[in-house]
Amino acid sequence: MLSSFIILLGMLAFGKHFHAGIIFNNVPFTPETAQNYTRNFQRGEKIYWLFMSKKPIKAKYIGIQVVSTNHKTGWATVSGIVYSHDYRINKDSPHYYTDYFVIHSPGHYYMQIFDKNNLVKPITIADFYVK
Repeated sequence: MLSSFIILLGMLAFGKHFHAGIIFNNVPFTPETAQNYTRNFQRGEKIYWLFMSKKPIKAKYIGIQVVSTNHKTGWATVSGIVYSHDYRINKDSPHYYTDYFVIHSPGHYYMQIFDKNNLVKPITIADFYVK
């Protein structure tokens, strides 16, 4: 039931060509709060994230990386990794994973999710801002 809701939410958030995606929220994800996703956060605020995949995630683990960007050159270049963690995929819910992290510095950030069997190409990437 919840997996069906997650896939439907992904299709609504990312369009009919949805394969995988990340959405962010400032409250934990529930069917009632999932529609209020945002990309703007305050320093020290919990940033809840929801990773969704149309196909079941076959890897036992996914890797999360949050990188900061530097806009001083006119291009968004990666400044450094600010958060990294591996998560074990629950076989009862192989279409999604959710958790949160906290960032204390303002800036523009990108979150990447990798299949731990393929660390070269991310499954999906999303950006957000901390003010």
